[in-house]
Amino acid sequence: MTTIHDVIREATNEHEVYFLLTAYVEAVRYGDMLNYLPGQLRELPLNGFDDVRTRVDGLRAELLRSSQGTGDRSQVIVRETTDLFSEALNRLQWLQWEQRRAAAMAA
Repeated sequence: MTTIHDVIREATNEHEVYFLLTAYVEAVRYGDMLNYLPGQLRELPLNGFDDVRTRVDGLRAELLRSSQGTGDRSQVIVRETTDLFSEALNRLQWLQWEQRRAAAMAA
């Protein structure tokens, strides 16, 4: 079974990554009725690489805060979202590196 993590890892361009993250955020906006995730995560649109990095940093901070608590369902959801956004950030970095490498080889 293919997961959203798999699709992000195989994205061929930045547009695909942002599309998938936007779809995820839309799902979170309607599915996280208990507000386990920080409000910043639910905001759209995504505003590029730095925005994704800021969201990852915020999620990691939230994960640290929730790990000091009871380790309940909120920690599981924050960890899952942190993993997904981290995967997307890694893919975006790789795609940017590939673009720079291709441009350097063409020059």
